[in-house]
Amino acid sequence: MSETNIKLYLKPVDFSKFKAAPWVQSKFSLGKILEKNQAKLPLDKADIVLIGIEEDRNAVERGSAKAPNKIRQYLYHLNRISPRFKILDLGNIKVGKTANDSYFALRDVCNSLVAQGKMVVVLGGSQDLTFGITKAFEEDPFNLVNIDPKFDFKKGIKTINSESYLNFIIEKQPNLYSQTILGYQNYFVDGLELDHSYELGSELKRLGEIRYDMSHIEPYMRDADVLSFDINAIRLLEAPAQYFGSPNGLYAEEACQIGHYAGMADHLKVAGFFNLIPRLDRDDLSSKLMAQVIWHLLEGFYFRKIEAPGSKREDFNEFLLEIDDIDLPLTFYQSHKTGRWWMKISDEEDSREQIISCTEEDYRMAAQNEIPDRWWKNIRKLNRMQNK
Repeated sequence: MSETNIKLYLKPVDFSKFKAAPWVQSKFSLGKILEKNQAKLPLDKADIVLIGIEEDRNAVERGSAKAPNKIRQYLYHLNRISPRFKILDLGNIKVGKTANDSYFALRDVCNSLVAQGKMVVVLGGSQDLTFGITKAFEEDPFNLVNIDPKFDFKKGIKTINSESYLNFIIEKQPNLYSQTILGYQNYFVDGLELDHSYELGSELKRLGEIRYDMSHIEPYMRDADVLSFDINAIRLLEAPAQYFGSPNGLYAEEACQIGHYAGMADHLKVAGFFNLIPRLDRDDLSSKLMAQVIWHLLEGFYFRKIEAPGSKREDFNEFLLEIDDIDLPLTFYQSHKTGRWWMKISDEEDSREQIISCTEEDYRMAAQNEIPDRWWKNIRKLNRMQNK
């Protein structure tokens, strides 16, 4: 799809609606760069693109359609990351006659931008829009990471909404390689839901697990193609513009750290931020926080270091570990530049290899003759994709 055709889907940003707060140094603000880039930067020269979508007709609680411009209001107030940051805000996708039309418009826009090598940041809107984003990956395997306090999968439900959209992704997207839920809270999840998620091969990390060591979520982010961030994952005190309203959840700084990891992620192509309801906000606290999470994503993207063990072997340490229960040695790689870790897996017939992100802890487990859980899970995923 050409740049002209993409613009047919979009309403450009009217920057005159976003007046700077008195404390903002306007000439150093992100909004000033975005306004300048809207006038001068061609799409083919941009590295990262913002789009909004004012769609919430399938939300369990309406109101998030008002969020994109509210988030922009506070995002534009924040300081620029670099005066030469090649970033564009293309405006809001025109809402279709039905929510389904909006899903397909979002699919087409994301598909086109990703095909052009752009990373896309989506300002929602309700979280069922994640379904529209994943429709852009119907030709290639993709990894989905959800930041969520619960599982938006309701077995047997045939109607899509912001609490059941995962049904439609898991059941209708054959190229879904991996689905991960980070930050869920166990008292919101039934044991049968847990069992079913494990059967589906989902990766699950409770809030307490990721809080114990936030760096452990980095490998999940590094391999993600799509990120879907539900504001309900943040505790109510710090993000009141939500219908869920739990006293527990991510702290504001943890949400920003997730944004930073997402921006640095080598493979991330689309990141969506959803379910913020401005009419429920107090002092616009949620909009300010979501703007800061997105700012951290943009900063992480600007400073990201793309590296892969298969490219420049001299930039990596390679470790071969013999384990009793596996015929072939486990291969691990560590980057000289960033200290990050990867491991190599292969399918049952040893005909297909894949290098996946991991932690130093995975390496240390293997060094003690223990097979890392991440290795088992990814072997199962690889074999499942091979058999489709």
